[in-house]
Amino acid sequence: MAPGLEGADFLQNRALRQTIHARERGLCFYCLSRLNKRIRCLDHVVPRAQRGQNLYRNLVSACVECKSLKGETPAADFLRRLYRERRLTAVELTARRRALDALAVVKLRPVLDSFAKPSPRRGRPCLRA
Repeated sequence: MAPGLEGADFLQNRALRQTIHARERGLCFYCLSRLNKRIRCLDHVVPRAQRGQNLYRNLVSACVECKSLKGETPAADFLRRLYRERRLTAVELTARRRALDALAVVKLRPVLDSFAKPSPRRGRPCLRA
């Protein structure tokens, strides 16, 4: 594991944000829809309002619709909502819950070619990348 990876602020620069999108392979973490640069953004699994941090273990690539609908709802609860609304099948729900568990136990690390040194912050970071 790259030094500093565990404590890195993944919203700090574009290169780090891109690694989160790459980890999800072009799909929304929640609804599994195909993403493009216009409709993708990063979402906190544990919302910032509930002390969620900008760590790779707490950030996922999501479609704008899921990010808006999820709001401050914990990810597991939001996934159950998608299942109840029939936007996820039972198999997909199970897979998404396993992915949440994998994030929590540090099994879904982003792939970093070279761990980028954080650039100085200038204003608020854009969550779209």
